[in-house]
Amino acid sequence: MSCQPIVFSGRWRLCAAAIVASTVAWGQPGHAHGPDAPAPDPLQAACTALHAPPVLQVSLLFGLNRPDGGHVSQRDWTHFVRDIVTPRFPAGFSVLRMTGQWRDERSGRIIREPSRIIWVATPFTSDLRPQLEAIRQAYRQRFGQDSVGLVITPGCAAF
Repeated sequence: MSCQPIVFSGRWRLCAAAIVASTVAWGQPGHAHGPDAPAPDPLQAACTALHAPPVLQVSLLFGLNRPDGGHVSQRDWTHFVRDIVTPRFPAGFSVLRMTGQWRDERSGRIIREPSRIIWVATPFTSDLRPQLEAIRQAYRQRFGQDSVGLVITPGCAAF
């Protein structure tokens, strides 16, 4: 198993937990597996060992600079989160303040801008994709953005 840190995902913590949980589980009677038995899933083993159900870790990445030279104000951001994000994830999420960096494809320039990440730990449901797309589309339309980043990684969580 290769565990390389991935920006924004916290995956390295899950990999470490999975390795520990797998090692502990394999050392217990009844957990040995022969050549015909499938190898245990390290993420499932970690979730089970930690008594934490499987979830998807969703990070939505929002730049706050507008193409017209303006900025998304704190008031505009607060209204967006209240009106668009909260109804779709009423159980909760986290908002992180960041500085983002990206390369403009046309000019090749490095752009830095204030950013926000909304991080949600959520089970996979059939309505997850439409919820995420509605948030991304609303932000693009409301603030004239070209894109809203989306990073999804498997994990487990207990609150």
